[in-house]
Amino acid sequence: MAVHRYIQNFSHRNAILISDDTRLGATLSPVLGRLGLIVNENSMAEAPLEWSAEDLDASRDVVLIDGDLLRMPFIPRLKSDGLTPLVPVIGLVGMQAPSRLKTLMQLGATAFIPKPIHSGAVYSALYLAINEHARKAAQAEVIKAQEQRRHQRRFVIKAVLEVMRERGCDDEAAFAHLRNQSMHARVSIETYCQFVVQRSAARPECGSEPPQQLRSAD
Repeated sequence: MAVHRYIQNFSHRNAILISDDTRLGATLSPVLGRLGLIVNENSMAEAPLEWSAEDLDASRDVVLIDGDLLRMPFIPRLKSDGLTPLVPVIGLVGMQAPSRLKTLMQLGATAFIPKPIHSGAVYSALYLAINEHARKAAQAEVIKAQEQRRHQRRFVIKAVLEVMRERGCDDEAAFAHLRNQSMHARVSIETYCQFVVQRSAARPECGSEPPQQLRSAD
């Protein structure tokens, strides 16, 4: 697994502040601006915020949510696990009641800034929230890929039997053939075996090479 690269520079990111307290914006905007972030203030007083995945940029946006809000926004989740929020979330904590902290954690907050806000706490919270979100997102992708390969393993047995029938060989030779072919096609053996089984079921419509959509690096 590749070594995770930690993000230290937050220039050109968007800080989306959600609070009904205008004093938070007055305090946070100068601090976030010095760190290179563009601040967008939003209030829940008039209408609830319900973003779609298209409204947020996972590579640029950071959401800061006031834990004292009476209504909380809806933040879309990553498709890879359905649990991790699409963007990093920081909770602004005034009343440190367990229920408030629980609500912020359910929204996906991975860092907190206590109120009243001190400028020295902002960078640490950004660093923790953004890097922890990146770690969780990468982990979710790995788990999703593993789950996909696990579901595809049933095709390995079927493909081995198909190759044994076609080539008149034993299971070890059939598996070695499939492994070599998957390496040549630069896909996982599970993906290649799925193609072999589907090709066998679709003959003569399907060609002899894996379709382009299956050509993904293992």
